[in-house]
Amino acid sequence: MFYKKTSNGKYRYYEKFYDESEGKWKQATVTLSAKSRQAQGEARRRLDKKIDEKLSGEYDSRRNRKKIDLITVGEVFEEYCAFRKQELKDSTYWTQTRTVRSILGSVMDKRIKSVTTRYFQVFFTSSQSSATYKRTQKVLLNLFFRYALNLGYIDDNPIEKVELPRQRKQLEVIERKKAKFFSREEMKQFMSFFDPNPIAIRKNLLIEFMYLTGVRIGEALALTWENVDLEKRIINIKYTVDYLSVKISDFKITSPKTIDSYRKISINTRCIEILNEMNRLNHEIVPKDKRFVFLNNKGTLIDPKTVNFYLKEVGKRACLNEKYPEGFSSHMLRHSHISLLAEIGVPIKAIMERVGHSDEKTTIGVYMHVTEKMRDEVSEKMENIG
Repeated sequence: MFYKKTSNGKYRYYEKFYDESEGKWKQATVTLSAKSRQAQGEARRRLDKKIDEKLSGEYDSRRNRKKIDLITVGEVFEEYCAFRKQELKDSTYWTQTRTVRSILGSVMDKRIKSVTTRYFQVFFTSSQSSATYKRTQKVLLNLFFRYALNLGYIDDNPIEKVELPRQRKQLEVIERKKAKFFSREEMKQFMSFFDPNPIAIRKNLLIEFMYLTGVRIGEALALTWENVDLEKRIINIKYTVDYLSVKISDFKITSPKTIDSYRKISINTRCIEILNEMNRLNHEIVPKDKRFVFLNNKGTLIDPKTVNFYLKEVGKRACLNEKYPEGFSSHMLRHSHISLLAEIGVPIKAIMERVGHSDEKTTIGVYMHVTEKMRDEVSEKMENIG
């Protein structure tokens, strides 16, 4: 240890020490107001403490770095899931984490720092999923690895440099996308092939109700009698059913998808007839919960999976092959409702409010396709004049 007098009359004490982690000599200093033997003893004590703290800190830092270097994808993913669960709706959380987990499955036990861009590039290049689904997968993976990057588990995000292969858009694919909804005539044809048996009739009523109101299937299933006003001809959409993260038998009633999803919908005479018929049918069984409108013949909520399967079966019977029946789902009824409103001239803004769309992209997509078709029909009729 040595000392030097400073310009302000105090004494700065110095001590060198060797830092093994960096392989070089360093220097610790303290400043006191005296150079007496007692002051030098105090300086020695303070310098030793300072050096010990620096060396132990470097050791802890090295130990922590080593621990982080060994942490696995699975360990970080479980931590990430706990974080995301606090900010997502249960159904969204379940869908997103399932998607990411399915991709990370084979690397869950690998060190997260060892997972490379190449691994994910090969995954996406060889995947047979649609371009749209690949984009969704990449977005969700990017969120996970960005979380890992922000917390210091990795030095680079392996997803950022992944390039998705551009999908050749075949005419058939384009036409099928355009066919994701029914016109009024197509819906009439579709419903004419409904199965008339007592078990199917409840699904028939639910499907027609969704077509006439534009509600999501979760919103329809969560509809309770207290949110139905037959006199004012209004239904109040306040809830949805979470059937993705749990079994339908263990369903959870949650808030709707977005703020715009909270809405009141006017209903026509046919909707009132459907509601009255459901009320009559529900009195013929012993409901597990009398509050709900759309129950199956066992008294529980109708299972959305059976509705989607039924839609496919009816579509095949109705010979709507150009509509690709294998891809039918309950969400198609929502788009069909938008098509119905567009056909009768309802403005886009009013349609968005009715169906609870916060993003006008989907509404406009269906609306433009319908109005283009209507313009073509007008042109054909004009050609026949004269």
